[in-house]
Amino acid sequence: MTKRIVEPIGVLGVGVEGRATIAYLLRHGFTRITALDRSAVSGLPETVASVVGSDHDHGLERFATLFRSPGIRPDHPSLVSARRAGAHVTSAVSYFLERSPAPVIGITGTLGKGTAASLTASALEAAGFTTHLGGNIGRSPLEFLDEVAPDHRVVLEISSFQAMDIAASPGIGVVLKTTSEHLDWHTGLDEYLEAKSHLFCHQTPEDTVVSNADSPGAMMVAEASRGRQLHYSREHPVANGVHFNGEIFTYYQDGIGAELPLRRPDIRLAGAFNLENIAAALTAAVAAGAALDPICRDAAAFEGLPHRLEFVTEARGVRFYNDSYATRPEATIGAVSCFEDIPLALILGGSEKHADFHDLVRELLRHPTLAHISLIGATANRLLREVEQGGTPAFSVALNADLPSAVSAAHRAVQGGGVVLLSPACASFGLFPNYKVRGERFREIVTAAANAT
Repeated sequence: MTKRIVEPIGVLGVGVEGRATIAYLLRHGFTRITALDRSAVSGLPETVASVVGSDHDHGLERFATLFRSPGIRPDHPSLVSARRAGAHVTSAVSYFLERSPAPVIGITGTLGKGTAASLTASALEAAGFTTHLGGNIGRSPLEFLDEVAPDHRVVLEISSFQAMDIAASPGIGVVLKTTSEHLDWHTGLDEYLEAKSHLFCHQTPEDTVVSNADSPGAMMVAEASRGRQLHYSREHPVANGVHFNGEIFTYYQDGIGAELPLRRPDIRLAGAFNLENIAAALTAAVAAGAALDPICRDAAAFEGLPHRLEFVTEARGVRFYNDSYATRPEATIGAVSCFEDIPLALILGGSEKHADFHDLVRELLRHPTLAHISLIGATANRLLREVEQGGTPAFSVALNADLPSAVSAAHRAVQGGGVVLLSPACASFGLFPNYKVRGERFREIVTAAANAT
């Protein structure tokens, strides 16, 4: 049962989502709203009260309704106390799912959420649906809830932070490859997987879950759903969903397959892992009512998102790719695997989150065409030690003070023809405020270098 919003209302965490929540509440006539944040808050209407500083989260029992921002754990002691006092604790995504008049496709997983969500939204648009894209990808769904009509479609990228205490499930849920992430925030892998699973625990037999059949983690998360099970796979045909064998996509219904008008040479997206994202998007779009022909044409033409294996420029036979969004070792493993037939120079490293680099270093040491690694950031020395301990590399490795020097060293290593790839496997903090600024700076550096040649 959908709970009514009762004043007074507290909005805990005033970032992008918190501000969108406040704007939505004001549009709907709520007046007793308080913004709560550890940092100073500016730019809010004068009618909105604010409490900032270290005590911002004290005394939350005074609110009838609290909106939790994703970075704040639902078991925060002050939220627990507020619930005990009778407060209704919700979030922007949870509120949206309870009230959306249109079918919602909710996409989660460890790798590829933004690309898969964007592919799905683009495919649904190509199939003729008015489509809204939001969630963890950067736009709060409360920004567009008032615009959603019953015949529209909504695609939400949903993180484990957002799913952890969600009060409703999307009618179509998608679980991409799921391993582990944010273990500096979650108490461990079990809680991370449980948070993902929570996204599906309110589904009914009339709903649908799409999962990566090749990922044990994804299959485990999907078990929380009581809905119809669809799958996609690179390894084997599926009873219902999409299988691709490296070149050909086949759609299966009740065990009967039909080859799709989509082949790998037609696809603009780089990376074998993006074939998984395409398969997930096709399966979800069909489940949402889309016809196969237009969504296959759209998937072929889709060029990807900024900072995700994004081609930037070419100069004298050297191509530059921006994969700044790769903040985890698994993402960089996928990126370097795209360039195994051409000399490759990799820019690696960033802020220290104590990630396990063992698998990444193993893959780099056996990469057939890796010529050079430029190391930057707080993890540079640890990565260098792990490479040296892993064996005698066939490639050169250099520590660099900053991104411009890393780009220069990488460029020199593949002069005459090759690829320079920024795929750091680490967050950007310490050198850059976020992965977007890092990627934009990389673009500036390589574009200037290309124009100078």
